[in-house]
Amino acid sequence: MQHGHDRPARDDRARLRAPTAAWKIGIALGALAALVATGPAARAQEPQADTLRLGLDEAVRRATTTNEQVLIARAQQARAAGTVKEVRADALPQIDANFGYTRNIQKPVIFFNSGGQVQPITIGNDNDYSIGLTLTQTLFDFSLGPARAAARLSREATAAEVEAARTNVALSARTSYYDVLLSRALVDVQEKALEQAQRRLSQVQDFYDAGTASEFDLLTAQVEVDNLRPPLIQARNQLALNRNQLKRTVGISLDRPVALTDTFPAPADTASLQDYLVLAGRRRSDLRSQQVQVQLYHENLSSKKLSALPTLSLTAGVRRQASSNDLLPPESQFAQSTTAGLQFSVPLFDGRRRAGQVQQARAQEEEARFRLAQLQQDIRLQVQQAYQAMQAARERIQASQANVHRAERALQIAETRFKNGLSTQVELHDAELAVTQARSNRARALHDYGVARANLMAAVGER
Repeated sequence: MQHGHDRPARDDRARLRAPTAAWKIGIALGALAALVATGPAARAQEPQADTLRLGLDEAVRRATTTNEQVLIARAQQARAAGTVKEVRADALPQIDANFGYTRNIQKPVIFFNSGGQVQPITIGNDNDYSIGLTLTQTLFDFSLGPARAAARLSREATAAEVEAARTNVALSARTSYYDVLLSRALVDVQEKALEQAQRRLSQVQDFYDAGTASEFDLLTAQVEVDNLRPPLIQARNQLALNRNQLKRTVGISLDRPVALTDTFPAPADTASLQDYLVLAGRRRSDLRSQQVQVQLYHENLSSKKLSALPTLSLTAGVRRQASSNDLLPPESQFAQSTTAGLQFSVPLFDGRRRAGQVQQARAQEEEARFRLAQLQQDIRLQVQQAYQAMQAARERIQASQANVHRAERALQIAETRFKNGLSTQVELHDAELAVTQARSNRARALHDYGVARANLMAAVGER
């Protein structure tokens, strides 16, 4: 800024003022471009007729009911329920019915030796019928008890995994929601920064027209305006990407406009870290699932061991047979037979197949125990990290809030000094940068607090 120093000579004044109209046209075009650039964003924020007004709770509800991760877990739960039915059937009676029909196109022949002469004799009729009913019932099989217990535990484990999937999806929905809020806030920060730079450019243009500013001052102001356009474009692009990610997580069509109705959560007092650790031990669904997995593999190991013991089964059957030249024989031509028996089976040698199965089952149980210990330590770490991140974000919010007020007040003073010719453009530019940085820091602190809070909720098993 120059207020009487380094003024151009009289013969140069005309040369410098000649392009004044061109500069004004450039400023007008720049303002028009800014209006065009901000127009779609402003219109995009205005709710349209089919705009979905989406709150945070509604986003979580939609995600936990429509997200594929939850649907996959539900399908696995249904599969486990089918396994329970399958194993339970091994202890129930097995009843089979069968029907057989044979058409004797050429009847069977037997040969009869009579007095040294062999004579062929045709036997049977044109049609043979057979109707049977068989029953098989396992009386005792020592491996069935642990197998049924393992199946029930599998169903319990998958039910816990469904809840764990819902918790994870709820966390993703909250995080995506807060990401959109942050992107929207950063777009607003960049738009305000551009507006401030454009106001400064207009003032510098007025000073230039009055002969109190140099061409260097005007060029510097124009460059600073143009330098603020790429960050604004990038911020708007990131907002669009984060909004689409939220729609994908929640299960909304990417083409449907969405208007978020909630803001960042306000910092609130929380329980102690130890309270959260205790809560996580009681509520974490994945921890419960892993504990059930340990029991499941223990029962599976017992089942493999007990499969080496003998088994006893009861079998019974009823069969009715008929042979007739008539296509539909009368009831009197049917003969009935009934059988019953016991089947006792003792495994003697199977090529050590069972020993291999026992070894695999024992290794699975040990692996499940190691995974349980690993998960317990991971949960403790997750709770601690989320708790510390939330505390740090709370402190950042308090610090950034006061800093925004100071930066905005400093900018007001700098604008007044610059307007009255008491300061340089550099001083005003520094004040503008300080406000932009302070506003960005506050938006990120609010975002980080919301995300940390969501992580803490998920770490203790809450949706």
